[in-house]
Amino acid sequence: MTLSEQTSTPTAGIDAEAGLPLTTEPIAAPLRDRSSERSGWRVFLAKPSTRVFLPIILFFTVVSIFGPFFVGDPITAGYPELLPPGSPGHPLGTDQLGRDFLARLVNGGRVSLLVGFSVALLCMTIGLVVGGLAGYYGGVMDAIMVKLAEYFQVLPGLVLALVVASLFGANVFFIVIILAITMWPGVARIVRAESMRVSKLGYVESSKAAGFRGARIIWSDVVPNVMPPVLVATTMTVGRAILIESGLSYLGIGDPSRPSWGALLNSAQSYMRDGWWLAVLPGACIVLVVLSINMLGDGLNDSFNPTVGRVK
Repeated sequence: MTLSEQTSTPTAGIDAEAGLPLTTEPIAAPLRDRSSERSGWRVFLAKPSTRVFLPIILFFTVVSIFGPFFVGDPITAGYPELLPPGSPGHPLGTDQLGRDFLARLVNGGRVSLLVGFSVALLCMTIGLVVGGLAGYYGGVMDAIMVKLAEYFQVLPGLVLALVVASLFGANVFFIVIILAITMWPGVARIVRAESMRVSKLGYVESSKAAGFRGARIIWSDVVPNVMPPVLVATTMTVGRAILIESGLSYLGIGDPSRPSWGALLNSAQSYMRDGWWLAVLPGACIVLVVLSINMLGDGLNDSFNPTVGRVK
């Protein structure tokens, strides 16, 4: 046998019973198909609703992040009376104390969006940890995590916010924590259901057979494949958090030193007749942001779950 023949069949052997050459080839582990995920993002970005509402969210986000550096002081009172929009030096007028309303609106947007995205990020993080552990391991771990989620799900967020505000004072940090504590179970339920499904797929079973630890499998295989529905749920959480925070601020539970759009609505109650812009402008901002986020969430759901809601 020549050297080339020896190197061409390195794993060749002889079957003792049949007398035939037996070759063994390495078996490739099943690979995850990322094409459907990429296709979902392409469908989402091509939707007309995405092209309309995504720029709106980006506009409010950019203005809320960088706008306070270019507008005036939202606290300094420059005039003792209301000034209508279009007044010299005040494009959106002033409030009842003579404070520039454009500066207060921009800074209020920073607080509202900060609360919304912070709550959504915390809910997604807690939901991935709790739901991923419950769905992957099952059994006793699943029962413990489900009971934990049910406990936090029944907590009344508004009452809890009132109690915390009375004990520690109204603060944006406490509002974010309270909203995250009461809203994460919804995300965890979706993560748990998806983790139970993904943990039965071939590449996860191959990782288990290869001897990888559960934490590594959850992080590298389970979590990336449950993210599309989790992102949809997280997107909806942003809108809910903004609405709830606006409602709390409207009731006077918000941080008085950092007023949000809801706090601006609260302070405009007594001036609806003489200063209509004090209520219309922050209310329009809340409506546009929440509507855009919900429409983008629906677009994500339709893109990654095209069969949901379809008539068969």
